[in-house]
Amino acid sequence: MIYKITEIFCSICGEGLLQGIPVIFIRFSGCNLKCSFCDTKYAWAQGKEFKEDEILKRVEKFNYKRVCFTGGEPYLQEILYLFKFFKKKNFWVSVETNGTIWKDIKFDWITVSPKKEGRKYHKYGYDERFIKVANEFKYVITEKDDLNFIDKRIKKPIILQPVNNSKKISRIIVKFLKENPKENWYLRIQMHKIINIK
Repeated sequence: MIYKITEIFCSICGEGLLQGIPVIFIRFSGCNLKCSFCDTKYAWAQGKEFKEDEILKRVEKFNYKRVCFTGGEPYLQEILYLFKFFKKKNFWVSVETNGTIWKDIKFDWITVSPKKEGRKYHKYGYDERFIKVANEFKYVITEKDDLNFIDKRIKKPIILQPVNNSKKISRIIVKFLKENPKENWYLRIQMHKIINIK
């Protein structure tokens, strides 16, 4: 099978509850939302074509068994086969998705990052079947009103990530959390941008 890939690289996980662990990122090309605040707009392009064995060859040079499918939007492509391919090689496999496309794939970790732009597909910006299987939900906060967009039914951890590590937005989130304490809501900033690594 052929996959359109923007890049494959090893770094730490800079966002969410898994911050700080080393991960090999497989960034899939293409996105169905194209949010204005996206910090990986370069992944919207076509990317290069790879077969699964070519992807594995690039991943294996890092000598590490933890990979993350990210994008763009990974679920736009037929990633089930690639997921099974890596699981057979004893990899831990995670995914980050905007949640607009449902595929019943048993990833080791699922991060759903709903966007307002996703409301053209779903009421809450994401397919509600993810509410049972996702390990965390991550909302990029660009303004105070974004806090009203968050699906309050979610019981899993909810990450509130200020766009571009904005101090102004971070203070808005802190004020909100102080006034509306919620056990499963967390402020998290993008660690990789702070220490200036990919």
